[in-house]
Amino acid sequence: MKLVLPSPVHLRLHDGTPVILRPLLPEDRGRVIATFNRLSPDSTYFRFWTRFRGASPGFIDRLYAADHDRHATWVMIVDGKSDLPGVGGGSYWPSQEDPTLAEVSFTVADEFQGQGAGTFLLAAVWREAQEAGIRRFVAHVLEANHVMQAWWTCLGATAIQHPHGLEMTLQLDESALPDNPTAQRLRHCLAHLAEAPAREDHVVHA
Repeated sequence: MKLVLPSPVHLRLHDGTPVILRPLLPEDRGRVIATFNRLSPDSTYFRFWTRFRGASPGFIDRLYAADHDRHATWVMIVDGKSDLPGVGGGSYWPSQEDPTLAEVSFTVADEFQGQGAGTFLLAAVWREAQEAGIRRFVAHVLEANHVMQAWWTCLGATAIQHPHGLEMTLQLDESALPDNPTAQRLRHCLAHLAEAPAREDHVVHA
């Protein structure tokens, strides 16, 4: 079951940038490749665990695999700037062994980090995954990526140490979210997507 939302959803980032949040479309392929190619070396390393710039063709093909009932990707783009690469994207892939578990990953372009994009991307894939029967997200985070570790921890994710990184597991249960500003921003984003108003002047507080 797909998330029932008007598409696109119009939002504004902290700095006032107007953006659109929507599912990935076939015509986004070039934009996705350009966004990955523009990531800094550190962002590339934290996202793909490699120093080679850009995403592999295999990863791009995985995003566009035809089994849309088995995975989903949401993207955020700058409204009215079709020539600009994307702001970011978030994806989840359900486990073949456990239908209630899904791996999740996010990418936010360097110039848009810290503006609330990641929290709204998480909210979008959270809502859709919940409707598909997913109850837990698992994210793999490099040990050196302290920012992402702190973010997941503030959302109540539990961690298991693995070589070179952590496996962070988050329950898709709003009532289990901690009482802190990070979790409260996620609650706000989840509530906004549940109401799904297509308001151009809405400001992201995430």
